[in-house]
Amino acid sequence: MTYALERFTREVRAAITATGRVPAEAIELATPKPNIPADLALPTFRAAKALGVPAPQLAAELAAAIRPGPDTLIGTVEAVGPFLNFSLHPQRLAAAVVSEIQARGAAYGHHQIGAGRRVVVDYSAPNIARRMHVGHIRSTIIGQSLVHILRALGYSVIGDNHLGDWGTQFGTVIASIKRYGRPQAEGEAAMEQLELLYARYNNEMKAQEQERERAVVEGRPLPVFDPDLEAEARRWSLALERGDPEARAIWQWCVDLTLAAAQRNYDRLGVVFDHAYGESFYEPMLADAIDEALRSGAAFRDADGSVVAELDNLPRFIIQRNDGGTVYMTRDIATVKFRLQTFNPVKIIYVVDGRQELHFRQLFAIVRAMGYARDVELVHIPFGIVTTPDGQPLSTRKGNMVYLESLLDEAVARARAVVEQKNPDLSEAEKAAVAEAVGVGAVIYNDLYQDPRRNISLDWERMLSTEGNSATYLQYSHARCCSILRRANEDGGVGPEGADPTLLTHPAETRLIKHLARLPEATPEAGTRYAPFVIAEWCYATAREFGVFFEQCPVLKAETPGLRAARLALVAATARALRNGLALLGIAAPERM
Repeated sequence: MTYALERFTREVRAAITATGRVPAEAIELATPKPNIPADLALPTFRAAKALGVPAPQLAAELAAAIRPGPDTLIGTVEAVGPFLNFSLHPQRLAAAVVSEIQARGAAYGHHQIGAGRRVVVDYSAPNIARRMHVGHIRSTIIGQSLVHILRALGYSVIGDNHLGDWGTQFGTVIASIKRYGRPQAEGEAAMEQLELLYARYNNEMKAQEQERERAVVEGRPLPVFDPDLEAEARRWSLALERGDPEARAIWQWCVDLTLAAAQRNYDRLGVVFDHAYGESFYEPMLADAIDEALRSGAAFRDADGSVVAELDNLPRFIIQRNDGGTVYMTRDIATVKFRLQTFNPVKIIYVVDGRQELHFRQLFAIVRAMGYARDVELVHIPFGIVTTPDGQPLSTRKGNMVYLESLLDEAVARARAVVEQKNPDLSEAEKAAVAEAVGVGAVIYNDLYQDPRRNISLDWERMLSTEGNSATYLQYSHARCCSILRRANEDGGVGPEGADPTLLTHPAETRLIKHLARLPEATPEAGTRYAPFVIAEWCYATAREFGVFFEQCPVLKAETPGLRAARLALVAATARALRNGLALLGIAAPERM
């Protein structure tokens, strides 16, 4: 489908070409500055130079030659110095945009740019035997929004939760359970106990290491520990990799416990994965990955017996430890190979903390050196950390860590207070549902409304404000649209059915319609830039324009029945478009607040 603004651009190009004065390859259209009363402009410098005439003269000649037809979206054509400015025809634009939204419904703003092509998005990736905290939420929320946006662009998207369920740390987890006993609680409480066991074991292990260091300094024999906690953890790590039944049983219990706890958070956030292939899934593929890295010359065996790589002037990195153990890089190489062979994607996108940028540069370098992904785009989407409102990093060691379940509970509790204040007449069930949608929406939007590379803070007052750039404000704008439509239906007056959008000529109406028309442009921009904040900005601008329209243009008490119907159609179109934009962000759009 060709949307209104795309059609307008094509018509402008065709009108310029039809003059015979400017060849198609010389037409470079630009968006005018905000203070210029136009929607599209042709700077004539390049064409004028080729023709040997002054740019203002060419612009004037083109303006005189172009006569928009009655069916075009071009309203006026004006020469302003060297610029040829084009303005949209407000009535025709209104008719086109309202019609498009009515016809496309939930698919308004969607495209088929990626039709027939597959993309893998790697996101969330919590660590097994750890509670999900705010450090995990960014990957989860950004990744899910990108999945929505890319699917809206027609791509076949595979969302993969690459679970951190393998590696040397599990030796410590298993050893701590064997030493202190398995937690007896359930859910998040059991996860917390497991973390405490791990920390306790680590502290005792460090104490043993410090005792060894003191013995060296003091010149006395090294102490012999029974058990040697570091050696014990290493033994369990190798036992797990080699398939020891007891090690695998304890590990599986940790995996099941963690996934059950994580799923409750995913359900609340509206996060759905196509696969959850943990690192353990790739364990049978690791030996082949190491052999292939060696055979291809991408890696080599170091003097200490480890397998390492030095590529593209990047720091040396390990593929296999000298004791035969594997590392993150080993598993990531096997993961790329599996995804290429299984899904045949055109892109593999990793939504991972910005502190891992070097790791991904090394990963992409070695898989390409091995001959893979030569025609596949490998993308790392880095993001910043979550801080307190005064900019302090959240840390378990500092004691200020916020866990995801607690974060969502707090957000919903605060949202419930807002709902009670704004709409106390709702039923208890409605209040609970709206509070959940508003609270969770606030958490999601707080992550997505700005560039992912920036750090974000947990500022509850701003996050839940019904004014300004917040999910609550956007949801409230949508609910206001729905309220107007309900009241129109209840008062028995003229409804939006059969409305004539060409009656929408007020400047506030035209501005709102232009913003609605930009969603089909925002979606591909967000997908190309991997930037959900583009959609967030569109939602915020649209809500603001709707607020201006609401203040300046009476809807239910419009001057004529025809105008009432047209404005109701615009309200319905705004509700639909806002709902679509929020859906791309993974945010619910309540009809009542």
